[in-house]
Amino acid sequence: MMKLSLIAPLAPIAGLLCLACSPSTSSPMETVELTEVWRTEGFASPESVLPDPQSGLIFVSNVNGEGDASDGNGFISRLTPEGEIESLEWATGLDAPKGMALVGDRLYVTDITRIVCLDRETGEIVDSWPAPGAGFLNDAVAGPDGHIYVSDSATSRIYVLEDGMVHVWAEDEALSAINGLWLEADRMLAVTMAGRFVSIGLADGDITVISEGLGDGDLIAPDGQGAYFASEWPGQLYHLMPDGSFSVIADTREAGIYMNDGYVIGDVLIIPHWQPGEVSAWQIRFSH
Repeated sequence: MMKLSLIAPLAPIAGLLCLACSPSTSSPMETVELTEVWRTEGFASPESVLPDPQSGLIFVSNVNGEGDASDGNGFISRLTPEGEIESLEWATGLDAPKGMALVGDRLYVTDITRIVCLDRETGEIVDSWPAPGAGFLNDAVAGPDGHIYVSDSATSRIYVLEDGMVHVWAEDEALSAINGLWLEADRMLAVTMAGRFVSIGLADGDITVISEGLGDGDLIAPDGQGAYFASEWPGQLYHLMPDGSFSVIADTREAGIYMNDGYVIGDVLIIPHWQPGEVSAWQIRFSH
């Protein structure tokens, strides 16, 4: 495991603080400072992370190849909160696993065109369901009712797994290249690889484009202060306001460090980096 300060990997490109604001400045911006806590190497195209409150460990999905290749190479790792690899190939037999969601004793994983269910403790595959017409399942979130919602970047759809069946929950041109999902009490938030920040009403299904300009959107996660962290996977990390205005926290595109589907645990942001095959953790601090 390598432990680096923020200055080492990012300072030549981004520095410690927010660097630039979007053209929209209707919301006040807080300055966000991220300090690297740890960085762990040895993963194979890690795409997503998810904490397990039950064990205290962090699941890491490893595509281990091309994102759409049915090659059987994909696996799930488990990582300690301190960045130590508890088990590199904890769950195997997957193709290109990406988004993950937990419900009870089951871990649900998107795997190209199917949703795979794993035993939360052993990693054994328990079941799987094809998503009819899907092309590239990506992120996943669990609803309070136990339903699993997954984005399909290839078809502008969100599917839902409920009662052992998978069907289309939302479909719209505004969801083109949809990627990261976050579920709130009354709405689903999403970022797309067409640069949109989108809201979908849970009660009425109404789709609202909040803003555009986020590039190849991947991560979306609340910052604990009423706003969000978001990313575009080629290497930009954003602080995203509820009205869609945003600032750039880090830009690692020139360094070839991807910013994939991370997660906030308390005051720490965990980010997988498909390239160069690492996972990093960042202490979050705010100032006005």
